[in-house]
Amino acid sequence: MKAIEIKDTTKINDYREVDKLELSSVTKNEGDKELLSGLIISGYEMKFGKVNENREKYEKGAFEKYIQRYFVDNKLNIPVTLFHRNDFDNTVGRVLVAEINGVGLYFTVYIPKSEVHYQRILDKLKEGIIQGFSKDGWATDYDFIYLPSGEFDYMLIKEMAFDSLALVSTPANSLSFDAIKETKIQNATKFIKNTPEPEPEKLEDILFDN
Repeated sequence: MKAIEIKDTTKINDYREVDKLELSSVTKNEGDKELLSGLIISGYEMKFGKVNENREKYEKGAFEKYIQRYFVDNKLNIPVTLFHRNDFDNTVGRVLVAEINGVGLYFTVYIPKSEVHYQRILDKLKEGIIQGFSKDGWATDYDFIYLPSGEFDYMLIKEMAFDSLALVSTPANSLSFDAIKETKIQNATKFIKNTPEPEPEKLEDILFDN
């Protein structure tokens, strides 16, 4: 199945400037002693189960395999770019935390104050010109969903890969997620995903399994 390029966005819900902030205060890892001076930007990149303005809907498991296999297993950072331009001058930061929870895909990113575009990025955030996150990637497993009339409805993304996260001006998902942010950030050295606890074994299963 041929890969299809995907670019999807949603609104940034929080940003702040920090000075000599210990990384552990973001990641909750006591060993993270790096001092951060710059911009911390966070928010949901997309929401599961909603058809966005690009007529795409994402299954919850669409990202887990790739993030784990490529970024986590290889100890690589997810780069942050401007407006999907991933050249040297427009690669401006890195993802501190990537998290999947019951709502969607949530990121916390860092742009150092030494970045040449730093003040312009901050100004555009304040002015509401930079408004969203957007992943740069491609679908590797998907279905096209049609209406009973035969007209195209949306593309269901079952699995995808992506190579960077972009700051953009026009989000494909226009919802604000402030009211439904539900999961605390725990660890930046791991890809975080909320999974239900396994159910305890029933007594009869234990007795008759042996």
